[in-house]
Amino acid sequence: MAKLLVNDDLVTVSLSAVEKAETVHGEMSVPRTAVVSARVVPDGMDEVHGLRMPGTGLPGVIMVGTWRDKEKVTFAVCHGRRPAVVLELAGQHYDRIVVTVENPDEVVASLT
Repeated sequence: MAKLLVNDDLVTVSLSAVEKAETVHGEMSVPRTAVVSARVVPDGMDEVHGLRMPGTGLPGVIMVGTWRDKEKVTFAVCHGRRPAVVLELAGQHYDRIVVTVENPDEVVASLT
């Protein structure tokens, strides 16, 4: 399962080898200063919209990769209908990151 690692300078989406293959992407980092907001949602998949380009998707099971709609580009790593962290970003290639994690409240608290 993916992890969100937070330090003083960066927020990194750490992926397993399987997730790297599913996303057709490696680990991703953004400057901590690019995170405009962070929140916990009860179901990460409800936050991911648009067309998958590239990635892996199976409704209700997995949404992993890049998702594009008319307004936003989202990097998602969602496994099942589970709680997730949603990061809104500014000045980055991605507008949002949505990741199901074991400890979403702790991750959000570390960003505030």
